[in-house]
Order: sequence, then structure tokens, then C-alpha cells
Amino acid sequence: MPRLKPPFLSIALLTCCAATVSPKLIASSVESMTLALIADVEVLDTGSSLGISPKETSPSALSSNPFIGSWQLISGRYLDEAGAWVDYQDLHLNAIKVISDSHFSFTTVKETSEQGVNKLEFWAAGTGRYEYSDSQYIEYPTLNSFGAKEGASFAFEYEVKGNKLHTKRVEAGKLKEVEVWRKLD
Repeated sequence: MPRLKPPFLSIALLTCCAATVSPKLIASSVESMTLALIADVEVLDTGSSLGISPKETSPSALSSNPFIGSWQLISGRYLDEAGAWVDYQDLHLNAIKVISDSHFSFTTVKETSEQGVNKLEFWAAGTGRYEYSDSQYIEYPTLNSFGAKEGASFAFEYEVKGNKLHTKRVEAGKLKEVEVWRKLD
């Protein structure tokens, strides 16, 4: 027997739980969900009546967002508190960033060698939502290991060149960070 997709389960659940709901509401809800299935749209509960809107994650929306996917850090550097540039390669940092249509998450580790044995040590991690425009990518970390306060944001100028994402972060007119990421998928 083929597996039912979630919208069919929603209709079944709505129908099964309808003992205390008016038949008119059930009919209108099932009709809206059926229309949503046919038209490939989402059903939105606006509080007083059901509305229908186009899906935000349509294939065309996903293909127009250059960030969606997994990225591996291939180079970078940042300006430390003393005003000196620190190269990620000198620190032996490796990072992966995963970006969905609305959120990002990254983990960075540092490769070390102790008594001839290579190991990875945790360096930093962060996750949250993001926004972007034609030239700027802004991360709003909600969970992070580097002490960013609630409401903090990190704005990057960016350029996509083939499968590489080039970013630079400028604060108060001063370049603070430069990174290059390679798309994995």
C-alpha cells in the first residue's frame, strides 16, 4: 500500500477529530485542503477563516537562493583584538555550514597534534536565521558558542563565483573578516 503524504494525513486527522466541530467548518476545511493539494499551495489558518497562499519553498524560490546547501570553509582570516590578521589556515580550522531557505548552522573545529596523534578540537558553532539581498547576507545567531548576545547580527558582503561563496564582514567601516566557502551540494 502506498504511503500517504502529510496533507492526506491532515485531512484524515481533521475528519477524525471532528466530533465536536460543525459539519460546515469541516466541509470548508477539507475543501481548502483539497484545493491546496491540487494547486500545490499551503493552507494558512488566519484565525477566523482559512486562506491559501503560494508555497514559499517552490523549486523556483529554492533555485533563486544561492545559499541553500552545504558549504565547506576553504580559506579565511579575521582581524583580532590587537588589530592583527589571523589566517584560518595557520589555526588549522575546518568548518561546515548548512543553509536552508531560512536558517544557517555551522560548526568549526581545529586540527591539533598531540604526541604525533592528530585530533579535532571544537572551535566554534552557531545557528539561527538569516536574510539576504543582492549584495548582503546577514546572520542572526540564536544559539552560539562565541558569546553573541540575543539580537546580534553579522552582516557580510558576498559574491558567488561558480561553486564558491566569497564573504567579507565590515564593522564600523573596518574590514573584520574574509572567508571563502566551497559548495558541497
